[in-house]
Amino acid sequence: MTELRSVTIKIDAALFEQIKIIADKQGKTISGAMRDLIHRGLAERVYEENTDLITAVIKDQVERVFRSYAISLTRRNTECPEKALDYMEERISLIRAK
Repeated sequence: MTELRSVTIKIDAALFEQIKIIADKQGKTISGAMRDLIHRGLAERVYEENTDLITAVIKDQVERVFRSYAISLTRRNTECPEKALDYMEERISLIRAK
């Protein structure tokens, strides 16, 4: 486990009771529950701040896959099978990149 640092915060009684209930339900100490809640909150914030970037990357990857399928289907049994192979290789390289 990493080295933990001590921090003192002041919270109102209602918030403390909510954290205590969560800790009791999870079988954790109040400190452990607070660490988990802070960690989840920060992770959610990072996700929310990068949603546009994540969406753009996923959209680009999905478009590339669909484009390669469409091209390979239209070129099947034609005079340009090597073009279909080029697009297939691009699709395979996307899968490998994961």
